Amino acid sequence: MTLDVWPEAPDLRRDDISFHFRGNNYQGHLVAPPAEVGPRPLVLVIHNYQGLKFFDVDVAEYLARIGYVGLAIDLYGDIVPPDQRLFPEDPAKIHDFQAKCFEGMVAMDHDYELFRSTMQEWLTLGLSHETVDESFSAAAIGYCFGGVAVIEAVRGGLDLSACVSFHGLLQTGEDPNPMKFGTQRPPLKTCDNNYNTNTVLLIENGALDGLVPLESQQSFFAEMDEAGVDWIFHNHADTPHGFALAKTLGGPGKLHEATDRRSTMNMLSVFREVFPGIPQNPVEYNGAGTRIPV
Repeated sequence: MTLDVWPEAPDLRRDDISFHFRGNNYQGHLVAPPAEVGPRPLVLVIHNYQGLKFFDVDVAEYLARIGYVGLAIDLYGDIVPPDQRLFPEDPAKIHDFQAKCFEGMVAMDHDYELFRSTMQEWLTLGLSHETVDESFSAAAIGYCFGGVAVIEAVRGGLDLSACVSFHGLLQTGEDPNPMKFGTQRPPLKTCDNNYNTNTVLLIENGALDGLVPLESQQSFFAEMDEAGVDWIFHNHADTPHGFALAKTLGGPGKLHEATDRRSTMNMLSVFREVFPGIPQNPVEYNGAGTRIPV
């Protein structure tokens, strides 16, 4: 799905990327700038709890229009089939939909080694694509569950130059609703941390997000300071959880345009820092359809 606010861009390259890993099948979508600009830095786009869907591909396209290679990755695979990731219009189907999505989320965020290893597979595959400039360490951005993922990537030592979390939780596998939608949360399978201290970790958080209470923030700050991670935390006033998700997603879409605009601009600022010499094209609307000053 391409946003109707964007002009046509037939020269963008669009590839489906699939692989099999540890008994699961994954499919992602890569969008790259026109071939004549040459290889560009890679940015992974990580989905919210629903799994990979049109919104994440739109974000990858936004990044390609800006001038990077956007790769929208899938971390659920067969657990949540691709045709079961859109929020139901029928209220009677919402509970089962939520339960299936939470099954995929728990399979990842309760097994730290699997979580990190699956992201590493995607990173390796993305960097090998002919449109990607491997001389730059890639970046990663994520929404909600994807925000958890990019922080976990930092804890796991993945070679990323920048990680951006949009309304993500700060501790992996933790949730104040332990039996949400009837999904049993198994014991956490943790592993040793190997923090990437060469990254910039940007957190874009809504001040009204009940999933990120003050004690969670303080614990996160202390953890990252002790590890020596370079972090930035923006707390946006009067902003709920899900503020960067397009309303077209249905239930999860709580777009707060002012915060989405500012957080997008913050992300682009960090990318200018970690990808020096790579020009950013002016693109008037981001992947959620929010107008961005150009």
